[in-house]
Amino acid sequence: MKFSNIREYLFTSYNVTGYLSDFSHFDEGLIDVKLHEETILKNEIQDDTNFSKFEPIVLSLYPKEKINNKVINFETDELILLDGHHRWKYANKTDSISKLKCILVNFNDIKIKSYLFRLNVEKENFKNMLFQHGFKKFGNKSLAIKFNDTYYSNPKYDDISQLYNFKKLLQDSETITPILDDLEETNNLLSFSPITPNDLLSIKELLPPKSTWITPRI
Repeated sequence: MKFSNIREYLFTSYNVTGYLSDFSHFDEGLIDVKLHEETILKNEIQDDTNFSKFEPIVLSLYPKEKINNKVINFETDELILLDGHHRWKYANKTDSISKLKCILVNFNDIKIKSYLFRLNVEKENFKNMLFQHGFKKFGNKSLAIKFNDTYYSNPKYDDISQLYNFKKLLQDSETITPILDDLEETNNLLSFSPITPNDLLSIKELLPPKSTWITPRI
Protein backbone atom coordinates (compact mmCIF):
# COMPACT_ATOMS: atom_id res chain seq x y z
CA MET A 1 0.00 0.00 0.00
CA LYS A 2 1.14 3.52 -0.75
CA PHE A 3 1.32 6.37 1.78
CA SER A 4 1.60 9.78 0.14
CA ASN A 5 2.09 13.43 1.05
CA ILE A 6 4.18 12.36 4.04
CA ARG A 7 5.19 15.10 6.48
CA GLU A 8 7.37 15.04 9.56
CA TYR A 9 5.57 14.81 12.87
CA LEU A 10 7.37 15.72 16.10
CA PHE A 11 5.93 13.99 19.17
CA THR A 12 5.65 16.53 21.97
CA SER A 13 6.43 14.13 24.82
CA TYR A 14 9.02 11.89 23.15
CA ASN A 15 12.27 12.51 21.36
CA VAL A 16 11.00 10.71 18.27
CA THR A 17 10.17 11.86 14.77
CA GLY A 18 7.13 10.34 13.12
CA TYR A 19 5.79 10.70 9.60
CA LEU A 20 2.22 11.88 9.14
CA SER A 21 0.07 10.47 6.33
CA ASP A 22 -3.29 8.76 5.90
CA PHE A 23 -5.02 5.59 4.62
CA SER A 24 -6.60 7.24 1.60
CA HIS A 25 -4.98 4.59 -0.66
CA PHE A 26 -6.17 1.72 1.55
CA ASP A 27 -6.69 -1.63 -0.11
CA GLU A 28 -7.28 -4.55 2.26
CA GLY A 29 -5.43 -6.91 -0.03
CA LEU A 30 -2.32 -4.75 -0.16
CA ILE A 31 -1.45 -4.36 3.51
CA ASP A 32 -1.41 -6.42 6.70
CA VAL A 33 -1.78 -4.44 9.93
CA LYS A 34 -0.72 -6.48 12.97
CA LEU A 35 -2.67 -5.83 16.17
CA HIS A 36 -1.39 -6.79 19.62
CA GLU A 37 -4.11 -5.96 22.14
CA GLU A 38 -7.83 -6.53 22.71
CA THR A 39 -10.14 -3.54 23.06
CA ILE A 40 -12.34 -2.74 26.06
CA LEU A 41 -16.02 -3.15 25.22
CA LYS A 42 -17.20 -0.25 27.37
CA ASN A 43 -14.76 2.03 25.56
CA GLU A 44 -15.96 1.17 22.07
CA ILE A 45 -16.52 4.15 19.79
CA GLN A 46 -20.16 5.09 19.37
CA ASP A 47 -21.85 4.71 15.99
CA ASP A 48 -21.90 7.78 13.74
CA THR A 49 -18.82 9.29 15.37
CA ASN A 50 -17.27 11.87 13.07
CA PHE A 51 -13.84 10.78 11.83
CA SER A 52 -12.64 14.39 11.90
CA LYS A 53 -12.54 14.06 15.70
CA PHE A 54 -10.02 11.21 15.58
CA GLU A 55 -6.37 11.71 16.34
CA PRO A 56 -4.07 9.85 13.92
CA ILE A 57 -3.35 6.23 14.78
CA VAL A 58 0.32 5.37 15.30
CA LEU A 59 1.93 2.47 13.43
CA SER A 60 5.43 1.05 13.25
CA LEU A 61 7.27 -0.21 10.22
CA TYR A 62 8.83 -3.65 10.47
CA PRO A 63 12.57 -3.73 11.34
CA LYS A 64 13.62 -4.34 7.74
CA GLU A 65 12.15 -0.99 6.61
CA LYS A 66 13.14 2.59 7.39
CA ILE A 67 11.53 5.96 6.79
CA ASN A 68 13.17 9.39 7.02
CA ASN A 69 12.49 13.05 6.31
CA LYS A 70 13.49 12.69 2.65
CA VAL A 71 10.54 10.40 1.92
CA ILE A 72 7.42 11.90 0.33
CA ASN A 73 5.76 8.66 -0.74
CA PHE A 74 6.24 5.31 0.98
CA GLU A 75 5.04 1.80 0.16
CA THR A 76 4.80 -1.20 2.46
CA ASP A 77 2.68 -4.33 2.80
CA GLU A 78 2.87 -4.74 6.59
CA LEU A 79 2.68 -2.51 9.65
CA ILE A 80 2.30 -2.89 13.43
CA LEU A 81 -0.48 -0.91 15.12
CA LEU A 82 0.96 0.74 18.24
CA ASP A 83 -1.76 3.15 19.34
CA GLY A 84 -5.37 3.32 18.11
CA HIS A 85 -6.91 -0.15 18.42
CA HIS A 86 -10.41 1.25 19.11
CA ARG A 87 -10.21 3.66 16.16
CA TRP A 88 -8.94 0.90 13.87
CA LYS A 89 -11.73 -1.45 15.01
CA TYR A 90 -14.40 1.21 14.43
CA ALA A 91 -13.02 2.08 10.99
CA ASN A 92 -13.03 -1.60 10.06
CA LYS A 93 -16.61 -2.03 11.25
CA THR A 94 -17.80 0.94 9.22
CA ASP A 95 -15.65 0.24 6.14
CA SER A 96 -14.00 3.60 6.67
CA ILE A 97 -10.30 2.82 7.06
CA SER A 98 -9.56 5.16 4.16
CA LYS A 99 -10.67 8.06 6.39
CA LEU A 100 -8.02 7.39 9.03
CA LYS A 101 -4.98 9.59 9.48
CA CYS A 102 -1.82 7.88 10.63
CA ILE A 103 1.70 8.47 11.89
CA LEU A 104 4.42 6.03 10.83
CA VAL A 105 7.46 5.44 13.04
CA ASN A 106 10.56 3.30 12.72
CA PHE A 107 10.70 0.04 14.66
CA ASN A 108 13.80 1.01 16.65
CA ASP A 109 11.93 4.00 18.12
CA ILE A 110 9.41 1.78 19.95
CA LYS A 111 9.53 1.73 23.76
CA ILE A 112 7.22 -0.44 25.89
CA LYS A 113 6.37 -0.54 29.57
CA SER A 114 3.55 -2.20 31.48
CA TYR A 115 0.48 -0.58 32.92
CA LEU A 116 0.25 -0.54 36.67
CA PHE A 117 -2.69 -2.45 38.11
CA ARG A 118 -4.65 -1.93 41.29
CA LEU A 119 -5.34 -4.97 43.44
CA ASN A 120 -9.03 -5.32 44.36
CA VAL A 121 -8.72 -8.13 46.91
CA GLU A 122 -6.86 -8.50 50.19
CA LYS A 123 -3.10 -8.87 49.80
CA GLU A 124 -2.95 -12.23 51.55
CA ASN A 125 -5.76 -13.57 49.40
CA PHE A 126 -3.88 -12.48 46.30
CA LYS A 127 -0.64 -14.10 47.46
CA ASN A 128 -2.51 -17.34 48.12
CA MET A 129 -4.03 -17.11 44.64
CA LEU A 130 -0.55 -16.76 43.13
CA PHE A 131 0.74 -19.77 45.02
CA GLN A 132 -2.32 -21.83 44.04
CA HIS A 133 -1.57 -21.09 40.38
CA GLY A 134 2.03 -22.21 40.70
CA PHE A 135 3.80 -18.88 41.25
CA LYS A 136 6.84 -18.70 43.49
CA LYS A 137 8.80 -15.85 45.06
CA PHE A 138 12.13 -14.69 43.67
CA GLY A 139 11.55 -16.33 40.36
CA ASN A 140 12.43 -15.36 36.82
CA LYS A 141 12.27 -11.55 36.77
CA SER A 142 11.96 -11.48 32.99
CA LEU A 143 8.56 -13.23 33.26
CA ALA A 144 7.14 -12.12 36.56
CA ILE A 145 4.54 -10.25 38.54
CA LYS A 146 6.01 -7.56 40.77
CA PHE A 147 4.05 -6.91 43.94
CA ASN A 148 5.19 -5.32 47.22
CA ASP A 149 8.75 -5.17 45.82
CA THR A 150 8.72 -8.96 45.42
CA TYR A 151 8.82 -10.87 42.13
CA TYR A 152 6.57 -13.89 41.60
CA SER A 153 6.97 -16.16 38.60
CA ASN A 154 5.62 -19.49 37.43
CA PRO A 155 8.25 -22.06 36.39
CA LYS A 156 5.76 -23.51 33.90
CA TYR A 157 5.52 -20.21 32.01
CA ASP A 158 8.29 -19.95 29.45
CA ASP A 159 6.93 -17.18 27.25
CA ILE A 160 5.28 -13.80 27.73
CA SER A 161 1.94 -14.92 26.28
CA GLN A 162 1.42 -17.42 29.11
CA LEU A 163 2.03 -14.74 31.73
CA TYR A 164 -0.39 -12.39 30.02
CA ASN A 165 -3.05 -15.11 29.72
CA PHE A 166 -2.90 -15.28 33.52
CA LYS A 167 -3.18 -11.49 33.62
CA LYS A 168 -6.33 -11.75 31.50
CA LEU A 169 -7.77 -14.21 34.02
CA LEU A 170 -7.15 -11.68 36.81
CA GLN A 171 -8.64 -8.83 34.77
CA ASP A 172 -11.73 -10.78 33.74
CA SER A 173 -12.41 -11.69 37.37
CA GLU A 174 -11.80 -8.03 38.36
CA THR A 175 -9.13 -9.16 40.78
CA ILE A 176 -7.02 -6.38 39.28
CA THR A 177 -7.86 -3.24 37.29
CA PRO A 178 -5.49 -1.06 35.24
CA ILE A 179 -4.73 2.49 36.32
CA LEU A 180 -3.37 5.29 34.16
CA ASP A 181 -1.66 7.40 36.80
CA ASP A 182 1.57 5.72 37.88
CA LEU A 183 1.98 8.34 40.60
CA GLU A 184 -1.09 7.20 42.46
CA GLU A 185 -0.20 6.71 46.11
CA THR A 186 -1.18 3.25 47.18
CA ASN A 187 0.63 0.07 48.18
CA ASN A 188 -1.89 -2.08 46.33
CA LEU A 189 -0.19 -1.75 42.95
CA LEU A 190 1.34 -4.51 40.90
CA SER A 191 2.91 -4.83 37.47
CA PHE A 192 3.74 -7.52 34.95
CA SER A 193 6.97 -7.90 33.02
CA PRO A 194 6.56 -5.78 29.89
CA ILE A 195 6.67 -7.26 26.44
CA THR A 196 9.53 -6.22 24.17
CA PRO A 197 9.25 -4.68 20.69
CA ASN A 198 10.37 -8.03 19.27
CA ASP A 199 7.45 -9.69 21.07
CA LEU A 200 5.15 -7.56 18.91
CA LEU A 201 6.49 -9.49 15.93
CA SER A 202 6.12 -12.96 17.42
CA ILE A 203 2.95 -12.98 19.55
CA LYS A 204 0.10 -14.75 17.75
CA GLU A 205 -2.81 -14.03 20.07
CA LEU A 206 -4.12 -10.63 21.13
CA LEU A 207 -3.00 -9.60 24.60
CA PRO A 208 -5.65 -8.55 27.14
CA PRO A 209 -6.61 -4.85 27.23
CA LYS A 210 -4.15 -2.40 28.79
CA SER A 211 -1.25 -4.81 28.54
CA THR A 212 1.20 -2.34 27.09
CA TRP A 213 2.06 1.32 27.34
CA ILE A 214 3.73 1.81 23.98
CA THR A 215 5.50 4.98 22.99
CA PRO A 216 5.65 7.12 21.00
CA ARG A 217 1.98 7.97 21.23
CA ILE A 218 -0.08 11.12 20.87
